[in-house]
Amino acid sequence: MAYIDTLIEKFPIRKNKAQKEAFRAWTLEEAEKLGYTAQVEKKGSSNNVVIGDADNAEAIFTAHYDTPPVMPLPNFITPCNLLIYLLYQLVLTAVIIGLGFGFGALVGALAGWLSGNPEMGMGLFGLGSMIGMWTLIMLMMFGPANKNNANDNTSGVASVLETMARIPAESRGKAAFILFDNEEKGMLGSSAFASMHKQVKKETLLVNMDCVGLGDNILFFSPKKAREHAHFEKLQAGLNAQTGRNLEWFNSEGHFYPSDQMQFKHGIAVCSCKKAKVIGYYCDRIHTKRDTIAEPANIAFIADGLADFVQRL
Repeated sequence: MAYIDTLIEKFPIRKNKAQKEAFRAWTLEEAEKLGYTAQVEKKGSSNNVVIGDADNAEAIFTAHYDTPPVMPLPNFITPCNLLIYLLYQLVLTAVIIGLGFGFGALVGALAGWLSGNPEMGMGLFGLGSMIGMWTLIMLMMFGPANKNNANDNTSGVASVLETMARIPAESRGKAAFILFDNEEKGMLGSSAFASMHKQVKKETLLVNMDCVGLGDNILFFSPKKAREHAHFEKLQAGLNAQTGRNLEWFNSEGHFYPSDQMQFKHGIAVCSCKKAKVIGYYCDRIHTKRDTIAEPANIAFIADGLADFVQRL
């Protein structure tokens, strides 16, 4: 059974303490079966799974393993179209503000009616609005678990595991693998790891996979530091040797993909996207019940390319 199928069957949700602990225990066992050393590094509320020797690896491959809360509106990312991305964020903000004001108006009207004092109602309008907005924001970060998480980010976790399995035994010491906790709470896990491994943060080429399961366009976003890294051309060669998917290389400058690679100087983001005429590449369905697709062909394409890259080091 492919890793993506196993993960969706056994660990579809990885949000609360028990779900995360079960996933980490299974991952440690799986890593050891493949011949890797593995451990959990804890800092604060984050528990990162570290496989291999991250401080001495020539390249690191990562993904976040935590899954998000359900959202009333999907997270919609257009990494190559900043205008559309910003407009969508403004729409989300407007919805939150509108609902907050609506809640405040309801609280104020109810208070004024019950007390017979309209001035009290007006006073409570502002407080009710703030409470409503903050409640919505907290629900978006800490609310009920989303039940379907095939793309975000089970696809990224599966890509890391498949890469581990594909690297020949004699080359495995060249790479390390990190599964980050708490990306959905503001990249807390990757921030914790970067603070504990400052050399990795500053010097190591790191490839982060987040939402690589939907759409047959595989996009890599590389900052200038990564493009200047001694191993970058070998990374490109390994991926360019693969077939079956449309592979695109973009500079991070002028593009935006919010994920854990942002914590690292040589961090590269990888995602998969669909494409439309007007908005270009886009990633949808995430943080909703419609997140049910993770294409095995995408995962195989990435894992084969990264394994090829490691063998070139």
